[in-house]
Amino acid sequence: FNFKNIQVPLAPLSRLLPTFPPRDTPQLGDGIRSEEASGVFFDSLDSDGDGAIEPEEVAMFLQNEIGGKQFDTQSEVDEEVGTIMESLDQNKNNGLEMSDMLDYWMKLESLLTAEEVSEWIVYSVQLPSSVGKIFLENGITGYDFLEIVDNGGGVLQNELGIDKVSFQNKIVRQMQARMLGIGSSPGTPQDLTFRLESCVAITLKWDPSTARVFPVHSYRMQRRAINLFGNDSLNGVAATNSNNFDSHIVSNSDWRTVYVGSDNEFVDSGLETGHNYMYRIQAWNSVGKSGWKTTDLTRDLKKQRCSTKPSQPTVATQRGIPSHVEAGASGEWTSIT
Repeated sequence: FNFKNIQVPLAPLSRLLPTFPPRDTPQLGDGIRSEEASGVFFDSLDSDGDGAIEPEEVAMFLQNEIGGKQFDTQSEVDEEVGTIMESLDQNKNNGLEMSDMLDYWMKLESLLTAEEVSEWIVYSVQLPSSVGKIFLENGITGYDFLEIVDNGGGVLQNELGIDKVSFQNKIVRQMQARMLGIGSSPGTPQDLTFRLESCVAITLKWDPSTARVFPVHSYRMQRRAINLFGNDSLNGVAATNSNNFDSHIVSNSDWRTVYVGSDNEFVDSGLETGHNYMYRIQAWNSVGKSGWKTTDLTRDLKKQRCSTKPSQPTVATQRGIPSHVEAGASGEWTSIT
């Protein structure tokens, strides 16, 4: 019997195998960097197409794409170009090759989780918390930055539903700056001091933080309440000058934001007796955030006899200061080392 003459109809492979999109098809939140978007961004910098980004091309990008008062003089541009080349040019040949950029992007991506990117959108880009929630809900990480800046940020509207053009422009501009290593995050706030005004109010001060290129535009102060008598009444305190965004990203944390603003002094009049408190503060600019500076009030609260069980519930007055404030409880300025 000749088996060669038998023809068995076969179904097309497309019907037998599951269909998957190409691996490099841009999909926000997939945890994969798009090779196509990487090449497009690199080519936008490499204007002469020789496979390397020279200092002159970096300078052109700073002036044309980033702009702003940070780069309104040639000396400012030249200084930042030198810093970028020194940081990213691995083989020191006065040109950034794709391998140099990939090495930097891999380090950056590992630091930018979905939670960190959503925070960055709210506190660095300074957009409403609703935009930060969109990024968080879609799992946007550092891997997605190149896909987002591609084509002028078209995916922001098409896939994330961010229609406002000014929001799109801010996001693209600051993501481009991050992808080229422009500027630095702020230094940790220093010389943090505090003074207990009473058992229910404290004033905190700190020295302004500094950063390269982009100035510090806000500070975030968080408070942790440790109840000594089992009645956990302070964990839900809303932040002063804040959009109450933290609850969406640190819901299991004991730290609560009580201040977001540009001043380097803050008065917290929402304390209660029978608690110990810790505070921590960080600075933010267009690049990112500083580390935390933390202080513990336990010793000072005990010294002022504020750790005893409250004899009456706290009642807020019109001035926001609870009615049982003891005038004699004011303390001295305390420095945190």
